[in-house]
Formats: sequence, C-alpha cells, structure tokens
Amino acid sequence: MKIIVGGNGYPEKRNIITDPSHRYIDYRPRNIWTWINVIRQRLLHKNKLFIFRPLPLISSVDADIIHLFNEVSAGSGDWVATFETELPRVLPVGGVQKFANPELARELRYVCSPRCKGIIAISEATRQIQLQLLDHFPTEQAIIGPKLHVLHPPQPMLHKKSVVVQEGPVTFTFVGNEFYRKGGAEVVLAFTQLLRENLISVNDVRVNLVGDLGRTHNVAHQAFQDDDVFRKCVEDKLRDCPIFRHHTSLTNDAVLALINTSDVGLLPTWQETYGFSVLEMQACGCPVITTNVRALPEINPENAGWLIRCPLNPMLELTVASLKDKTVLRSAIVSQLKTYILQIIRDRKIVSERAKNSLARICLEHDPVLFRKRLNAIYMGFETDKNKTCI
Repeated sequence: MKIIVGGNGYPEKRNIITDPSHRYIDYRPRNIWTWINVIRQRLLHKNKLFIFRPLPLISSVDADIIHLFNEVSAGSGDWVATFETELPRVLPVGGVQKFANPELARELRYVCSPRCKGIIAISEATRQIQLQLLDHFPTEQAIIGPKLHVLHPPQPMLHKKSVVVQEGPVTFTFVGNEFYRKGGAEVVLAFTQLLRENLISVNDVRVNLVGDLGRTHNVAHQAFQDDDVFRKCVEDKLRDCPIFRHHTSLTNDAVLALINTSDVGLLPTWQETYGFSVLEMQACGCPVITTNVRALPEINPENAGWLIRCPLNPMLELTVASLKDKTVLRSAIVSQLKTYILQIIRDRKIVSERAKNSLARICLEHDPVLFRKRLNAIYMGFETDKNKTCI
C-alpha cells in the first residue's frame, strides 16, 4: 500500500511507519497547515491547529490511505488517525469553555466525515478519555463511536541477558529526557533516604539515571514548579552519592545496552501519555517500577512490574492544584518507591519472575506482526473488536 503520513517523527515511527511492505510518503512539508500554523503562532499568537490538508496541485491522488498522528484531515482522500489523548486535538483558549469551543465542533465534523475510516487510540485509557469527550457531543458520538479502535504500539523483543538476578548489587535504571517530569528527583530522594535510614548500603544497589537536569519544567506541576533550592538539593545528592551514575543523554543504542545490564527499570513519572520506554525495558527482560498514570497500568501490570498508586483525575492523570497537592503526591511516590526497592533487594526471585512475565507480555501483546495485521484490517475497513485493548 501507498500511505501518506503527516510526519516521520518518533510517534509516527512507533505507531504508523511499521510495515516494510508499505510505502510511506511524508506529507508534512506539503501540509498547508504546517505553514499556516507558523503564521498563527509567530505572528498572530494563536494556538496551533492539528489539521492536515495537502497544498493544492502537489498532492498524490493514488495513495491508498492517509494515516495521521493527533491530526484530522480536512482534505480529500480516505484517512485514519492514531491519537494519544483526544481527537480532535484542540488546545485550550482563554475564557472559552472546552466543549463550547467552536474549533472543536468544527474539527469533529472532519472525524464524522465518511472519509474518516477509523480513529485509533493508543491505549484503553486513551479510549476512555475519548469517550468522555464524545459524551458531550451525542450526535457526533453515534457516528464516531463505531470508528474507534484500540491498538497498542508494537515492540520487538530486545532480550539479550539472563532474567535471573545474579548476586551482588541490584542495578536500577531510570531513563527520562525530561528528568523532573519523569520522576528523576523522586528516584534520587528515595535511594538517598534509604541510605540515610540505614535500610540499604552503598553495596546493595547501583542506580543509572539518564536525563537532562536542565529540563526543569514539569507540566504536571502547572503553576507549582519546584524551586532552585529543591533542584540544587536533588542535584547535589545525585553528584555526591556513590551509588548514582548520571548521563545527561545517550544514544538509543547506548540506552538499550544500559538496560540490558540492568535488573529493574524506574519510571515514577508525574505525567505520561503512554510509556514507550517501559515497553523497551520489558522487551529487554527488565521489569519496571512506574506510577499508575494513563496507560501505565495497562502496560505494566503488577505481575510484570510494580505500580506506584496515586489518586487520579478523570483524565487518569495526577492533579496538582496547590503546593500541598504536590507535596502529598511526592511523598506518596517516594514512599512507595522505597517500599518496592526494599522488596527487590530482599527477594531477588520477584525480579526474575517479573522479568519473565515482562518478556511474555511483550511477545503476546505487542507482537509487530500481529500489530501490522490488525492495522491493515483497519485500513481495509474490516470489523475489529473496538472495545478490547489489543496489541
């Protein structure tokens, strides 16, 4: 098949550009909204609109389908879209209630169009959020609901090490470019508190952290960002404590090599739409400790990893509406992280068991061959089980 895509970035490569038998054509430079959005944002100071419409006279008429990520198509040609939160994706406008936004109503009509052959949620959590949106638009819900599918991203097996945890220190690895949003500070606090409380020693653990300390903004914290004093305390501990080995960034191959020498992964994240790094760790036989936001309970069930349970809002995310909220949530994350670290150090068998289960769930639920078959069925308009969370 010849498939037009709206870009060739990481989301497209993880969810769309997955079948070597297809020909993918990147239409981002030919999308008129790529250029309109530059004007809107830089000159008019308006929100970006997530719309796809090819520039006139330079579009391919013989493509089999258009497959977009987080965008809706306003042009001709059959299309599908994969999305991570809601579709249409419409950014907030000050002073306008979300469901009264005329842009949202306008773009919903594109999804209702017969040219839209399917919309693909990347998780059951995403499907539930989409259904909450459609509850406010019952007419559109009747049309869009039957088009809604769940299709988890594919993940090849990357296993290159024994799943039996050897004697000696347990090696933990945290990977998150946005160090603070992904929970890097909480990792540092948990381990240093355990050391200070003499519950572990420097001989018990090794902790790799990959993340940019300069990425200080945490979108989950909204108006209640951490201050310089807090960050300096965290970064001093990271620098001075001998159990930590920090990298600002590594190539993907180097990250995978590091994971393949690790026993347990860490992602105590504050905000996450999916958690692709969790799949990569599991595919290496490295079970992960995560929070329970969004799709993480789906991809990190407790037989394959460890869940830090926090209260969630209707969007399945953490709510930080005050400094107290942030303090309470941080305490809960650090406390549960400490509990799991101690369990792991005291009982190596639970790591081996979860490692085996992690590999099994990747093989069963994220198999690339089965993913391609199901995606091709959506392209062809075949019926699938839309209400079931599948690969």
